[in-house]
Amino acid sequence: MRHMVLFLVSLVLTAPAWAQGDDANMRHPEIMAVEGDGTESRYVIGDAAWGNVLVTLAALRGVDPEQAPAIAQQLWERRDTNQPIFLFEYARLIVDTDPDRALQAYFLARARSIYDASRCVDPTALGVVAAASEQAGPVVHQLMSSDPARLEAALASVIASDEIFTSQASPWWACSYGNAAYLAAVNSADMPGEEWLKVEGVWPSLRAAISNNMNANLARLREGLQAAQQ
Repeated sequence: MRHMVLFLVSLVLTAPAWAQGDDANMRHPEIMAVEGDGTESRYVIGDAAWGNVLVTLAALRGVDPEQAPAIAQQLWERRDTNQPIFLFEYARLIVDTDPDRALQAYFLARARSIYDASRCVDPTALGVVAAASEQAGPVVHQLMSSDPARLEAALASVIASDEIFTSQASPWWACSYGNAAYLAAVNSADMPGEEWLKVEGVWPSLRAAISNNMNANLARLREGLQAAQQ
């Protein structure tokens, strides 16, 4: 069973090696149709796209619940090579046993998801942030609003960790959520890097904006806590 867990965790979590340039970042999106409750949902797959990520999540959640701790451990150990969405799954798995760490994982996942989506040429890819965040589940989201002090500590810990921008995963998982990738898949068209990934020269400004936003949120949390104590 241990080997099965490792296999599932590494199933399609890594995209091909990527770097700035059309050849390295060429993507070949396809459409996967899923039937359920009398409706059909369609997702982009290919090169560890959004649809592939959802398939892997479903596989992980189909494993014996007794394997949850082992899966959680693997997801954390591979947090820099897996797509950020799997940190939301990690948060969901550990929230009952380690709520503080679950919140830290949530904030790290959200910041990394925003960064990945911000690097997409297609602005509709930003919708992936909300869709990915939902994977953390209702318990984590309830925790977000139940204890401001715990929230402040978790956000401060993530900011201090310097891990927000250390992910090595391609942003393609996020960009493939957008309309441009979907249309390309429908039309059986490849997507060169320049069509889905912003040039690397703008990435520092995106990182700065995300860092500034997180620090501003932390400051607001602390102001609220101070006001509540007066």
